Amino acid sequence: MDKVFCLFASLLLAVGCCATTDEIASPDGRTKLHFELTDAGEPAYSLTFDGEELIPLSRLGLTTTEADFTEGLELVGIETSSFDETWQPVWGQYADIRNHYNALTATLINTDGEELKIEMRLFDDGLGLRYVLEGEGSAAITSERTEFKMGGDYSAHWIAGSHDDAEFDYEHTPLSQITPETMQQSAGRITNLVECGVSTPIAMKSEATGNHLAIHEAALWHYPGMALAWDNDTRCFTSLLAGNEEVKSEVELPFSTPWRTVIVGDRAGVLVESNLIPNLNEPCRLEDTSWIKPMKYVGVWWEMHLKVSIWDRDGQYPHCATTENVKRYIDFAAENGFGGVLVEGWNVGWGRGERFDYTKPYPDFDMEELCRYAEERGVEIIGHHETYANVTNYDEQMTDAYEYYAQHGVNSVKTGYVGVIADHQHYDRWMVDHYNRTVVEGAEHKLCIDIHEPIHSTGISRTYPNLMSAEGMRGQEWQAWNQGNSTDHNPTLPFTRNVAGPMDFTPGIFDLRYHNTVNKAAATEDGRVNADYNYAFFVNSTLAHQLAQYVVFYSPIQMVADLPDNYRERPDALQFIVDVPVDWATTRCLDAEIGDYVVTARKDKHSEDWYVGGITDGEERTVEVSLDFLAADREYEATLYRDGDKAGWNTYPTDYVIEKQSVTAADTLSLRMAEGGGFALQLKVRD
Repeated sequence: MDKVFCLFASLLLAVGCCATTDEIASPDGRTKLHFELTDAGEPAYSLTFDGEELIPLSRLGLTTTEADFTEGLELVGIETSSFDETWQPVWGQYADIRNHYNALTATLINTDGEELKIEMRLFDDGLGLRYVLEGEGSAAITSERTEFKMGGDYSAHWIAGSHDDAEFDYEHTPLSQITPETMQQSAGRITNLVECGVSTPIAMKSEATGNHLAIHEAALWHYPGMALAWDNDTRCFTSLLAGNEEVKSEVELPFSTPWRTVIVGDRAGVLVESNLIPNLNEPCRLEDTSWIKPMKYVGVWWEMHLKVSIWDRDGQYPHCATTENVKRYIDFAAENGFGGVLVEGWNVGWGRGERFDYTKPYPDFDMEELCRYAEERGVEIIGHHETYANVTNYDEQMTDAYEYYAQHGVNSVKTGYVGVIADHQHYDRWMVDHYNRTVVEGAEHKLCIDIHEPIHSTGISRTYPNLMSAEGMRGQEWQAWNQGNSTDHNPTLPFTRNVAGPMDFTPGIFDLRYHNTVNKAAATEDGRVNADYNYAFFVNSTLAHQLAQYVVFYSPIQMVADLPDNYRERPDALQFIVDVPVDWATTRCLDAEIGDYVVTARKDKHSEDWYVGGITDGEERTVEVSLDFLAADREYEATLYRDGDKAGWNTYPTDYVIEKQSVTAADTLSLRMAEGGGFALQLKVRD
C-alpha cells in the first residue's frame, strides 16, 4: 500500500501588505525557485541549481479572448505546501516511484478582477509549473507566454520546431546556433516548421559546471502541444502553441493547463532517471489493469521496409499480411517466448485513394483462424490501424474497430498517422483530443495502444497505462529508406525523446547491410562490408549495439524487429533478446555524454538479475563499468555480448563475441565499444 505523507503549511498574504517575491527549495535543497511579480505586474520566475542560475528571471502568463494575464496583474496571495508519497506504476523503469515536492501557488487578478493561479512544484529533479483558470463557464485560450531564459550559451541537443513532425536529425550546437538555417538542416525536408525554434524535449548542458537540464511538458489534455520559439538576442525560449486558428483551445472552467517542465541535474544520467513527468500526471484511473502486459513482439513490419513484401496488394510485391505468412511469425514468436505478432496491411484500404475499413480483412487474411492459431501457441495478434491522415474516417469507425478487435481477442493495436491532416496540425487541440480518445476508448475495450506519428508523449501513461508506447522520433525504419540515421542519433535519444516517455524504436536488427538474403554473397567479402556494393539499405550500428538498445531505450513493449531467418542464423545473439526483460525494478544511467555514448543499468522487476547496455556514436570508446550497484553479498554470472576486434558500423558490423565470467559488486569491467558499436551485459544471480 502506498504511504502518503502530506504536510500543508500555508501563508496567505493580503494584497495591501504582501511582498511581491517568494522562494522555495526542493526537498534536498539543491534547487531553488524564485517567484516574483515585476513592477509591470508580470508574473516571473527563476530557477537555480547548486548555485548556478540555469534559468534567469523569465515571464509567465496567458491570454484568452476576454482576458489578459500577462501584465498589469496584482498578487492576491501565495500558498506554499509540501507533498510526499510513493506509488507503484503498472509498468515502468521503476517498481516504486517517489513523488516528493515543495509547492508554491500564486493567485493573481487582472484589472477586471479575473483570477489566474500559477502552480509550481519543485522536485529534487526539477520543476513543473502550470496555469489554472478558475470560475464557471468556458474560456477561449489564444496564447501562452511561458518563458525559459537561459543562463548561458548551453550546449544543446535539439530538433527543429514543428507542429506536425518529430522525425528529424538531432543537432548538437550551442544555443546561439539555433537559426532558421540550422532548423532546416535538422528537418532535412520542407515541413510545417515554426519560425525559429525547437521541439521538446530539448536537452542542454552548462559547460561551465556540467549541470544538465531538459525542457518539455506533462499531462497534455484538452490543449495543443507546445514547441519553443527561440530568440537569440534575449537568449530566451517562449512557449508556442500548435493550431492554425487564433483560439488555440476552448476549455471548460475551471481548467488547468499542461505542466511546463524543467528537469535539472548534475549529470546527463539524471535526465534518464527522472520521474518528474509521470509524477506530474494524475494517478491511474483504471480499476483493473491485469490485462495490460509488457511484452516483446515480432511482426511483418521490417520485411515490408525491405520490400520483401508490402502492405497493399498491388501485384508488384507479395502481400505481407497473408494467413500463411503471419503463421510463420506466430511460430517464431512461440519458439522464443515472445508475446505478440504485429500484423500490418491486413485490412481493406491500402490501395491508392481507398478508404480504410477497420473491420474488413483482405481475402487472403483469415482473422479468426490466425487468432485461434496464435492463442493455441500462447501468442497474441497485435492489430494495426493506419489512417494515412484521414482522421475523420478513423474517428467514425473507432468504436466499431475496437469492438471488432475485442471480439477476436486482440489486446493491442498500433496506430499510424502518416501524411498531412486536412485543416489541422498533428499537434493542435483537435488532434490531441483525438489521440487521447484512442487511449481512453481503448481502455474501455481493454485495448493497449502504441501510437506512431503521435503527439509527443507527456506521461499520461500513468493515468491510462494502456498507452504502452509511441514513436515520435526517427526510428529504426529510417535505416531502411536511405543512408540511415547518423551515428550520434541513438546516443541522443535517451536524453531527448525517451525523456518524454516510452518510445517504440523497434530495435534488434541483425542483418545490418543487405537488401535481402539473396544478395548476401554479392554484398560481403569474407564477412566484411563490400564498399563497392550498392546497398539498398544499411543500419549504422554493430550487432552488439542493436542488442544494447533493449536496455538503453525504454519501452514496456519492445519489437524484435528483424526477419525470423536472420535471427535463426545467430541464435547465440538472439538469446540476449529472449532473456532481456521489458519491465524494470530500478534504472541507473552509469555513464554518458549526450550524443556521444551512454551506459545504462536496469534491474529486472521479477528477479534479482541486472542488465547493462552501452552504445556509442561513430567513435570507438572504452568505458569503465563499476558493478557496485549489485548486491554486495551475491555472486553473479556475467554474460557479455560485445563488439569483436574487427567490428565497426561500416566495416564488420556483425562481428561480435559472447563471453562469460563470475563477478561481484567489487568488480569493474573495462568494455570496448567499436565505432557505432556497443555491448549488452546480463548479470544473473548465482544460486
